[in-house]
Amino acid sequence: MTEIPGPSGVSATSLTSDEKTWAALAHASILLAVVTAGPFGPIATFIIWLVKKDQSAYVGRQAMLSLIYQVVVVVLSWIMWLGIGVSSIFLVGLCCIPFGLLASLGFVVYGCYAAYECYLGHDFSYWLIGDMIR
Repeated sequence: MTEIPGPSGVSATSLTSDEKTWAALAHASILLAVVTAGPFGPIATFIIWLVKKDQSAYVGRQAMLSLIYQVVVVVLSWIMWLGIGVSSIFLVGLCCIPFGLLASLGFVVYGCYAAYECYLGHDFSYWLIGDMIR
């Protein structure tokens, strides 16, 4: 059976377990962003990218994808929750809180799904962001 390489040029069978783990950790660091309300998830991913980009093209690409995704998610979340907070003055925002929670949960679940895919050795690419990186 021949393995078709992904966009980063590596196949899942040529990846070491260390590469898969570091790529998964880069994506899973979105959980740090949830706990710290933003900054430490992207910082952890940036550190992984700095340390591992020269050692593994796969880990470098996955960490960069995760970094961009997390920065976009953090900025969008701050804007969304600021809007919900301001509109709560007029009681409209109170109705938006469940949608804000659902959107935030969706962002985190998508990041955790990316971590799972990388742990399996797949070359994961976020929707829209992956095309920009390529």
